[in-house]
Amino acid sequence: MSVVLRFWLLASLVLVACGERSAADPRPAPASVPSDAAAPPAPACQADRDCTGDWTPDQRGCDTPNRCFGGACIAPPAMTGVANDQTGQIVFEGTPEVTYQVEVARAPFETQRGLMCRDSMKPDWGMVFLLPMTRVQRFWMFNTLIPLDMVFLDEAWNVVGVVEGAEPLTLTGRGVAEPSRYVLELAVGQVRRAGIAAGQKARFYPPRAGL
Repeated sequence: MSVVLRFWLLASLVLVACGERSAADPRPAPASVPSDAAAPPAPACQADRDCTGDWTPDQRGCDTPNRCFGGACIAPPAMTGVANDQTGQIVFEGTPEVTYQVEVARAPFETQRGLMCRDSMKPDWGMVFLLPMTRVQRFWMFNTLIPLDMVFLDEAWNVVGVVEGAEPLTLTGRGVAEPSRYVLELAVGQVRRAGIAAGQKARFYPPRAGL
């Protein structure tokens, strides 16, 4: 059976499991990502043989959490705590300020896979999703193995709402009522520990390698 057909059959089953949603409450898409990122998966990295090939969004795709950075297939920085020129920072203003190192998900494949397949994440790390438009975002925890906190931010990097303790391996859509442009996923408990709340201002420092 072709990869495309397998993906189509799996996607059909997931859509049935999720049920129907209204336009005001768009159906979430795989891998803790927004609904407009549910495109068929693409090779993760053309420069390294270990990073290429088709990936199927089910538990069989969780044989490794590795991701491609600089053409090499490595354990993700948010798991190892080792920053590189493709990682950035988000600073939440306050007394004191709180800083998180972040992996950046922007391309459709990156936002589709997100934090899937990882069994850990450093407490001072996260992943930020740079989304193509401002709207009410809906995320789910498909194939996501660890509980997460989610921070929703507008175009000016103001927090518009948070979700705490998203349960792993669930299909429940999660989000906040206010439109957002960016979403930061953190290890569970970080929102409460850092006191992150609606109305708080953040600053984003993008990767040195650019976006």
